[in-house]
Amino acid sequence: MACLRARRVSNAMTCRTDGAALPMNITIKQLRAFINVVNAGSFTEAAKRLYVTQSALSLLLRDLESELGFRLLDRNSRRMQLSTMGAEFYPLAVKVVDDLDTAVSSTLQLHERQRGSVVVACTLLYGQALMPQILAAFGQRYPAIAVRMLDLPNEQVLSRVAADEADFGIAPQRPTPTGLVQERLFQDRIQLICPADHPFTGRKRVTWTQALAHPFISLPLDFTVRLQADLLAWSKSLTLNPRHSVSYLTTALGMVKWGHGLTALPSYSTPLLTAYGLAGVPVRDPVIHRQVSLFTKRSRSLSPAATSLMDFMHEFMSQAR
Repeated sequence: MACLRARRVSNAMTCRTDGAALPMNITIKQLRAFINVVNAGSFTEAAKRLYVTQSALSLLLRDLESELGFRLLDRNSRRMQLSTMGAEFYPLAVKVVDDLDTAVSSTLQLHERQRGSVVVACTLLYGQALMPQILAAFGQRYPAIAVRMLDLPNEQVLSRVAADEADFGIAPQRPTPTGLVQERLFQDRIQLICPADHPFTGRKRVTWTQALAHPFISLPLDFTVRLQADLLAWSKSLTLNPRHSVSYLTTALGMVKWGHGLTALPSYSTPLLTAYGLAGVPVRDPVIHRQVSLFTKRSRSLSPAATSLMDFMHEFMSQAR
């Protein structure tokens, strides 16, 4: 009998009991009214939850019962309870409303993620060598999202995120500052940068011992300190004694071009080298990698547009590997 009642309820929105087609006019508003009355246990409380009068709520229930052709609630002066058919209909009504809410929410989220604006703080290297190709592909998928990029020295990227001047930042891995969240984006290998006609160019094996026998041009302090730590961890004899120290990537490349020495940069710098007549050479003993991370502010929720860009960057870099 319970199965027959459930089948009758599920068919109630499409057929009459005599098999004729039923042009139902059931509304979501009526279903929400019914569900809230059942959940609240009274018309008074349900009316408060829905911000309607009790008379308007009663009318919604009567119209719903009229459309269905059976009573949903047994009411008397003392109490109200689900009818037999109402008990069968209730979970079906809940499912219809929940499914609709989910569909609407998902569609709105998708719509929001396809438009808006994002501000990204990025180190100079990855701002020049990586982000342009990522943004070109991102723009094809999300043409209505505008991206503003702040290309900055390494040490300024995180401060812009912390100050709410950027939605998120892209920088080499480092101890996570208080108030920020760090997540891995990809791993890059450090390579030696030398003139295209240098004896090292084209070699299959160049060691750090060989590289440091040449004048060396160091980059900003945080990069140099980490590089020195990695070299000393391999051998106490691998000491950096820079001939020159510079603050900007392009300055280092210009110095190498004009014969002032060699430098070291992550391998994503390779697209920039041709314009300077330089080459990137794999260097080992040790092989040094750098993790590149995304930094966000812990207390700040990302906008849908910023979430779209971060998700796209993870997808792009996973395919690049």
